[in-house]
Amino acid sequence: MINQEIPDKPPDAIAFVTVDRVSSLGDISEHVWNEVADPRDLFQSRAWLCALERYGDAPVTYLIARRAGDSRILGALPLYDSPPSRGDYLTWPELHFRDLLATAPRGGRLGLLAGSCAGFGTRLILDRTLPGPARTAVLRALRDAAGVVAAERGHPYTFFLFLDAAAWRELAQVTGDGDHHRLAGVARTEVELPGAGFADYLATLPRNTRTSVRREAGLFARECATELLPLREAIPAVAPMIVNVRARHGMAYSVEVVARRLSAYAGALGEDSTALLCRAGGRVVGAGVMCRWHDRLHVTDFGRLDDGAPDPFVYFNAAIYEPIRHAYAAGLSRVVTGAGAELGKARRGAAVLPLVHLAWSATDGPDRPPGDQPVSDRPLGDLQVGDRPRGDRPGGERPVGGTPAEDRKTYWRRLRSAHPTYFPPVWDELL
Repeated sequence: MINQEIPDKPPDAIAFVTVDRVSSLGDISEHVWNEVADPRDLFQSRAWLCALERYGDAPVTYLIARRAGDSRILGALPLYDSPPSRGDYLTWPELHFRDLLATAPRGGRLGLLAGSCAGFGTRLILDRTLPGPARTAVLRALRDAAGVVAAERGHPYTFFLFLDAAAWRELAQVTGDGDHHRLAGVARTEVELPGAGFADYLATLPRNTRTSVRREAGLFARECATELLPLREAIPAVAPMIVNVRARHGMAYSVEVVARRLSAYAGALGEDSTALLCRAGGRVVGAGVMCRWHDRLHVTDFGRLDDGAPDPFVYFNAAIYEPIRHAYAAGLSRVVTGAGAELGKARRGAAVLPLVHLAWSATDGPDRPPGDQPVSDRPLGDLQVGDRPRGDRPGGERPVGGTPAEDRKTYWRRLRSAHPTYFPPVWDELL
């Protein structure tokens, strides 16, 4: 257990934050978890995180921050052992931080994954009622506890992948000299749904784009039939097609591994998880995996038959147009279309939102614990808000995946300059 004083605490605050380790959300009641998790965020939900536990690809340790003597959770941080890489940029930190490989133990991995390990747009699990200084204190306590866990396992870093801009802004208050951050090479995209139907969505698009969307949806409708099934029933058809798509992006997954992951999601999310099958000539040629969560529809996977057959815009229909129709029918407010193919999605009405990767050093700074100390009963002393430097700036980082990090910023600057309407002002602070 870690104790840390909350600086500048309001009169009714308890002075210390304690951080405990929990191996499963089964040890935390649904009511207690739901008090701290954002109810709108699928990837913070108990159902989603329990699915990741059952999937079992990356063993998890939850760090739980509380006030001493209080059962209410102030903040939480899932930590996952880095799974076999398979070339997957979702869960392979070394792909994003190749410059740090020299610090890895021989034959070892760089570190643990923090936050979300199977979804784009990692956000922080923090009590939304906490004032700013208390939130920073909770983040410090979680950061230091994560450093201890990483050091115990021989890792020099803890990684957040795909932080959204708000999470990065808040975490920047606790980054240190040994930390590294950089823009992700992909961005989160989502489509806000105006009005009450697909025609209202079309009306928001520029005339030329509207004509193209009608053509793509019309050709698809002539050549393909769609079927919406509960995900659990569609897994045998969907899993091989997801493997095909991932293989084209250099990810070496087996059908069995993908089927096991989809089964875990279907078991945890139930009727909220569905698959849209696209049939042409009697064959399933593509599929989109969707999850409804509160007022949003998440497109979590896409698969396609890889046989060289003509493609009547299966991707844009299975991943954008049909989910939009489904979301309207269900009375939802937006479709979260994930990451990748950003420009194509933006041309079809999606907002493009930045994502950031962050590597926390496990041994940075005078208040960082030595790796051979246990997590339990280690006092941290008085830490004041703002006593850590902001850490590395992206312009000074070494190559990422063979490309300098500054080139990644240049890429986004050029794309934004060419298509300014697709990039909201939140990009300003990162570019």
